[in-house]
Amino acid sequence: MRTTRLVPIAAAVLLMAGCADEPQATFETPPPSEAETSAAEEPAEEEATDEEATEQSWDVAPSEEAPLVPGDEGPAAAEEGDAEAAGEAGADAITAFFDTKDAEEWWPQFSTHLTPAAQEVWQYTDPGRVPSGKVEGIVELGAVSATDAEVTVPSSIGDFHLVLVRETGDDPWKVSAIEPPEEAQEG
Repeated sequence: MRTTRLVPIAAAVLLMAGCADEPQATFETPPPSEAETSAAEEPAEEEATDEEATEQSWDVAPSEEAPLVPGDEGPAAAEEGDAEAAGEAGADAITAFFDTKDAEEWWPQFSTHLTPAAQEVWQYTDPGRVPSGKVEGIVELGAVSATDAEVTVPSSIGDFHLVLVRETGDDPWKVSAIEPPEEAQEG
């Protein structure tokens, strides 16, 4: 601790020495406080090495005694028919995506299949730039819960990967994200 206090004092002395014409001031170093003295006398604690840190084990397993907080349990499990309804909603959304015969009607029809956030993403799409295609084949179902679903909709231009959501099991599925096939992205 004393070396860090001497540096400012030494700098002050050198500064004062450069001012020979002006009267010299005398500076005294205040005595160290009890906290500084005791801290200087105690040996410094060694920091844990990476090896020691990895040896520590943390008990983060849920306790049966701890109550579940809303949201801890994750989404409810899908009920019978939820996966099929999500697949049908995904196929309907891509069918509406391809339906560009009437540019004035394209957005009002397609947007009904989307969540508000997805509508923000797709609202400026020019229907004239939407590739021609149609849904072909069987929709592949991914992970499905009561409120979230992942589906792959096969089409004549490639597979569309969709994420669908709904607030409750009684609400209709809405598309929250669409990943078009690479062929559609290049155009």
